[in-house]
Amino acid sequence: MIIDDIGLFLCRQYTRLCASINQNNFKLMYLKTFISINFIFWIQFSFLNASSAQEIKLSGKVDTLEIDVDNHKMSMYVSGTGKYTVVLEAGGASSHKCWRTIDTSIAKIARVISYDRPGYLKSEICEKTRDAVTIAKELKQALQKSGYPPPYILVGWSMGGAYARVFCGLYPESVVGLVLVDPTPEEVYARGEKEFPELLAEDSIYMKELLASKNRPGERGENIVFEASMNQARLSDAAHSTPTTLLIAAYGKAPGEFENDPDNPMNRIWVEELIKWAEKRPDLQYKVIKNSGHHIANLRPEVVINAITEMIEQLR
Repeated sequence: MIIDDIGLFLCRQYTRLCASINQNNFKLMYLKTFISINFIFWIQFSFLNASSAQEIKLSGKVDTLEIDVDNHKMSMYVSGTGKYTVVLEAGGASSHKCWRTIDTSIAKIARVISYDRPGYLKSEICEKTRDAVTIAKELKQALQKSGYPPPYILVGWSMGGAYARVFCGLYPESVVGLVLVDPTPEEVYARGEKEFPELLAEDSIYMKELLASKNRPGERGENIVFEASMNQARLSDAAHSTPTTLLIAAYGKAPGEFENDPDNPMNRIWVEELIKWAEKRPDLQYKVIKNSGHHIANLRPEVVINAITEMIEQLR
């Protein structure tokens, strides 16, 4: 497919440009890898967005709302009706458009809400710290002000999984289900530094460029507090036991020549750490999607749609 070929080309070019290795900077490399994955899918969705007006026409009414939260406006997109409200949390460096492949189908059985965090697309920049707790509180305010009460089913992809977990921890009485779509694991740093420092180490050029950038405020602000957000997600687990479905992509976490190799160390560590976390959680079902990369909603949308549908059916 042309779009996928473009994404793979960008991955390979990106990897060549970042050949310089720093043995002691794994964490920065991990962030860089994480961001680059999302950037590639942003490029892919920019092609899809050219037909957005036609998609809306075919899928039915989509309400676009601008909600004032803490003196900045956030954009929300609402469609469908039902007892449950499915709230879609995008990954890092991603907007609500990353859910375009599934939101129409979900809107047939429930209300579905996607939104853009501050600094993405039309959502205004916010000066507050962009950690997971702040993001979860802003989302709760936006849902309340827009008039969409619980019960909620949270769906989080990649870094959005951490934000969804924190939301569940802060508001356990409001959330009846959680679907995590290849969420960012917590312990990849320690394992990577211990097991594959020479393979996964990277210099800090990209992060320095990101932190100095003016045109990616949402991405920049969230990555400044990346580790704090992951720790908040870890701590939030003790505050809720929300029924959870975890979808794990077998590959796609290591851009470059070996992106689609499940045995690539980055891919393998990601999967193993998610399984380790899943086995400690109550009321959690997980599944490794063997023929999908990181963006499961784009590559295998039926898997995500089925997971959300089954969650709704179990709750009825």
